Amino acid sequence: MSELNLHQKLVEIRKEIGVFTKDTKGHGYSYVSGSQVLEKIQSKMNELNVLLYPEMNGIADDTFDYTTSKGQAKTDFVIKGDMVYVWQNADKPEDRIEVPWKLYGQQDDISKAYGSALTYSERYFLLKFFNAPTDDDDPDSRDTKGKYSQGSNKASDKQLNYVNSLLKKSVNEKHDYDSLYKHLKQTMQTNQDMENWTSQQASQAIKILQGGNSQ
Repeated sequence: MSELNLHQKLVEIRKEIGVFTKDTKGHGYSYVSGSQVLEKIQSKMNELNVLLYPEMNGIADDTFDYTTSKGQAKTDFVIKGDMVYVWQNADKPEDRIEVPWKLYGQQDDISKAYGSALTYSERYFLLKFFNAPTDDDDPDSRDTKGKYSQGSNKASDKQLNYVNSLLKKSVNEKHDYDSLYKHLKQTMQTNQDMENWTSQQASQAIKILQGGNSQ
């Protein structure tokens, strides 16, 4: 039985993490797989008897109707909600750390949306919790060979349609669409129109609108 407390054990686990590389492709982009993240730390977690599990505090689902660039009508399921990741010392179960987190997922099937949300949230929770390298070493800036991506990073039609949908849902007696759109750009600190946004800017806009910070 280890004499380390949970905080000390987590420091030992963090030491196992190096630089991650994009090892999985999907939906037109590359990303760090959840398996790569877990493989880096799982053996150390087992060695130190550390558990990690999610607790759901309330999950909501919705549908998002949009038209593709080819004119096809599509419906996606959107999963979102609050959750908590719990680190627990199996040698001393009362020794635990709770970290509030968010859950988001969007797919053409509700079960896939939920699964994607869980997988995505776990991957990025681990990357951020253990202070994985950022900036030039950020795994979302690297491909599997460690070279910087050269492809387009323009926001997709799906992202922009979703931003537009969220803006329309936020319209009320005090705020019309144009004022909400203007305030959203101010919050994002950009003068670019929506059609020129990058994928990261569209994701930022979605988070702002879902969090109710655009008004």
